[in-house]
Amino acid sequence: MQAYQHYKAEDFLTDDSFIAWVYNRDAGAAAFWSDWMAQALPNRAEALLAKDILEALNIPAAAVTEAALADETGQILRRIRQPVHRKIPVYRRVWYVAATLVLLLGAGWLVWRTPQKPLSLVSLLPTAPSSDGVVEQANRTSKPVRVTLPDGSTVRLQPNSRIQHVAGFGQQVRAVVLTGEAFFDVVPNPKVPFLVYARDVVTRVVGTSFTIKAYDENPQVTVAVRTGRVTVYSRKELEQQRNAAKPEVTGVVLTPNQQVVFNAKEEVFRKELVENPVFIAKNAASVSFDFDDVPLADVFRRIEETYEIDIVYNEQLLQKCTLTASLTGLSLYEQLRLISKSLEGSYEVTDGKVLILATGCGE
Repeated sequence: MQAYQHYKAEDFLTDDSFIAWVYNRDAGAAAFWSDWMAQALPNRAEALLAKDILEALNIPAAAVTEAALADETGQILRRIRQPVHRKIPVYRRVWYVAATLVLLLGAGWLVWRTPQKPLSLVSLLPTAPSSDGVVEQANRTSKPVRVTLPDGSTVRLQPNSRIQHVAGFGQQVRAVVLTGEAFFDVVPNPKVPFLVYARDVVTRVVGTSFTIKAYDENPQVTVAVRTGRVTVYSRKELEQQRNAAKPEVTGVVLTPNQQVVFNAKEEVFRKELVENPVFIAKNAASVSFDFDDVPLADVFRRIEETYEIDIVYNEQLLQKCTLTASLTGLSLYEQLRLISKSLEGSYEVTDGKVLILATGCGE
């Protein structure tokens, strides 16, 4: 086995196994480095810096060759190694390298590590060792930036957004603090749930994908699910129940194409459908939305299965109703409007479900 505990950033940048892990080339490398990064090793910051450099290069997968990597990383390392006129203390070296990288790439993308957990993380993550440092990643660019967490989960961080997690991420808890907006694609691990703290709410998942919007200037926090299932809690309620013998905390459960909006002033959750529902079913691309005298119950069932949503209607009143129309290419809400119009009725979205308001089939 390589003596990785002695590696510097430049060593990781030339290691085939490390590169294969960063660019998702090899399952074996992914398993090895996920375990390695979860350890509290003294040079873990060097590995994270090398990982940041490779990700920041943003070389297309098809162009990730030894020559391309050698050329790009070589230029960066040559600049990093340039002598300076004043001595840089060892404890500031990572800051210097990170700053140099930002200037080289011109991306405004900054990663830094602090020696102690800030007070916010101490209160949020009581199970994390107090000796763990904090990794913070902030997107100062005008475009989304992809971040890979130590467990393999990915975060698509929007501009003017940042995330924090302890350096020992994944050992006892997988938790991040988000400011701004990000799309999470979480690797399943039932033994270690994934928690996202975003201002006044806490989102708990095992493995799924979802978006959270929690900007400081906006009193609302929104959690929207793409795939899987998440539970959203009030952070205030969780903290009140933390030391209770039998905590009773009820959260809002969200499934695909559902979202919840939390209003901090009113301290209430509002569950609804996302603004632009997407196909969820695996075979959705081949599903036909062209109907010729098809029973309405079958139409609703097809929509429910495609978007993984619930449609509530009076089956007895609409049992003889059929639909002849092409809904192909229409958004979910356009489809619902057209169907409602054919019934001379309307629809509402309540508690993340679609309610059809109609008493018959129309003329």
